Amino acid sequence: MATGTSKTTAPDGGWGWFIVIATFISTILSAGNCYSFGVLFVAFLDAFGGTKSETAWIGSIFALAFVTGIAVSTSLMKKIGHRPTVMISGVMATTSLLLSSFATSLYQLYFTYGSLVGFGVGLSYMPCIDMTGKYFKKKLSLALGLGMAGTGAGQFLLSLGNQLLVDTYGWRGMLLILSAFSLHLCVAGALLRPLQTYQPIPSKETALKEGEHGIDIDTMGQGATLSGCTTSSADEIAMSERERSEKENGRACRFSQRRCAAFLTSLLTSMYDKELLTQPVFLLQLLICIGQPIGHSTVCAHVVRRFRDFGIPATKSALVVSFMGIGQLIGRPLSGAIANSGLVKPHVLYGIAMAICGVLNVFGMYVESFQAQLFYITVFGICMGGYLLLTPVVVNYFHGKDKIPHGTSMVIQGQGVAALLVSPLAGYMRDKYGGYEQAFWVVVGAYAVCTACAFSLGAVDTYFGRRSRRQADTITRTISEAGNLETLVLSEYVSTV
Repeated sequence: MATGTSKTTAPDGGWGWFIVIATFISTILSAGNCYSFGVLFVAFLDAFGGTKSETAWIGSIFALAFVTGIAVSTSLMKKIGHRPTVMISGVMATTSLLLSSFATSLYQLYFTYGSLVGFGVGLSYMPCIDMTGKYFKKKLSLALGLGMAGTGAGQFLLSLGNQLLVDTYGWRGMLLILSAFSLHLCVAGALLRPLQTYQPIPSKETALKEGEHGIDIDTMGQGATLSGCTTSSADEIAMSERERSEKENGRACRFSQRRCAAFLTSLLTSMYDKELLTQPVFLLQLLICIGQPIGHSTVCAHVVRRFRDFGIPATKSALVVSFMGIGQLIGRPLSGAIANSGLVKPHVLYGIAMAICGVLNVFGMYVESFQAQLFYITVFGICMGGYLLLTPVVVNYFHGKDKIPHGTSMVIQGQGVAALLVSPLAGYMRDKYGGYEQAFWVVVGAYAVCTACAFSLGAVDTYFGRRSRRQADTITRTISEAGNLETLVLSEYVSTV
């Protein structure tokens, strides 16, 4: 007799706090790597002598590969589970960083660091966030804030630590040490214990049915008799062992190809939620998330180089970026706690954080002292961490918890596509104009547009929600009137007869 899957409600605690720890570790090594690229940007610039635009492509490819990994993990974790997906991420990130340490050109780093490391660490991001959503309901915003604070911790540790390692061992030694550190993703994966501990056991009838299907495919040519596909005894005897072996191998090969094709098709189609793409409020959030990287990707990739332009030494420049990480470490739990309290609607808090980021960048362009830049980058980190944390919270607010994995993955993919072009464009503008002022005015403009869109999310949801309800009422009324008309015509017909 088949047994069903055990249904367990979100405990809002218990082992869930270990899931938060796993998310914290994962985001240290995934998003932390992404936001600390500014230090590596300078190291690669000095090592290979490329232009700022050419070198910035490494970070842009990393960002695109990172969000691609997130998209693939959304599907992969449903195929093989959350834990194996994160462990694969750890092995891939470690191997790719090891290969990157032997690179001899920027083009090799485009592939080994940009593509492989970015994709590898991206695989770990969404399984941890999705598992947090399974363990928490009432405290979801707070749990996400604490777990995703690892981004700030990673930016702090990796920015300052990478600079110290580069100064001590060179960039190759730094990548070797970072590759060993990335194995901790496997530890994070080990903590992702599924909430549903019991899986359904198929009944005997189902098992026999599956077994029959297996025989139909796998045992063809091995003496199994199939309806419409039998081979006469004379033909069987005449067939040589070699021909029979070739046929069996051909069938096995075609079967494997069919299975691979089915798996890839299923993987690709499960990366996206078509229903979300029909919701205007989600499309507006997607537009916001495409605009956000114009701001934070430019700042994260080029802020160290800009500080060097201000005359701030390399070690102090890395320290300032680390303070951005401290800001994120504060901003994410703080933003999650405020959203969890219900004092401010998530999309309003979302817009406020982006508005402050825009104002701060105007301030940061014209005040060049180390203390002022320290203030600018710390508060910017708090607000940036806040709005990035609120991305899944806003998806949950408008679309429900079931939409968090696909919704978050899709908007982060939008961020990655935008980030692919943003950082090299800022580098090109720096090379052309001799400074970053023009690029950072573009940043301010992007934050202004994103802020306006964020404040509009509630109105858009209300308008189209009412419109949908009006359409549903119209359809119901039409059906009702059609039914009444049919009754009237029928009664008239009966009376005439």
